[in-house]
Amino acid sequence: MGKTTATDKEQAKRRMILGAARRLLVERGFQDATLDDVAKKAGVAKGTLFLYYRSKEELFTAVFSDLVDKLGSALEQVAASSFRGRGLLDEAARVVLQHFDENSDFMAQFGAGRFPGCGGRSSERLIEKFGANLGRMTAILKSCAADGLIKGSDLESTAAFLFALCRSTILYNYMKKIDRPLSARRAQVVEMFLHGVGKR
Repeated sequence: MGKTTATDKEQAKRRMILGAARRLLVERGFQDATLDDVAKKAGVAKGTLFLYYRSKEELFTAVFSDLVDKLGSALEQVAASSFRGRGLLDEAARVVLQHFDENSDFMAQFGAGRFPGCGGRSSERLIEKFGANLGRMTAILKSCAADGLIKGSDLESTAAFLFALCRSTILYNYMKKIDRPLSARRAQVVEMFLHGVGKR
């Protein structure tokens, strides 16, 4: 086994801080979560927390950014995989649904373009990250289009619709009190995406 480097330790500490901030954001909301609370929950001194994040806004922006970046990495892995056609679309939907499932408690913390505690510039950067993920999904759909699975010239809007269908499963499961993972609805999401609610 390799040695743990200072960088590894710093990354582990950063992850602990982000995890603590995320849990507090879910439990209390931005207004009621303090940096003292985050430091205590992460098991670090407040001074240590300030070495990584200089303000509450910077910290919670990093929490949201981490969430978006994780999905981006997963989508890049899908795009680089050997999946093609329907298999590629299925895998993309599975990854998004699994991401939403793993973060469903956190997804409710923000709406379209609004991130609690994040100022204008921070929100703009986060929107850019969302745009990058939309671009990743658009690239996946271009590959599906090249394989003849889907048609249309505005694949960016089509990618946004796929994200919306995936996100709607959170609300559906909540309303119907369904306890299964969101990814269990992947086939339905993909069918609706490909064929809509009408007849083929």
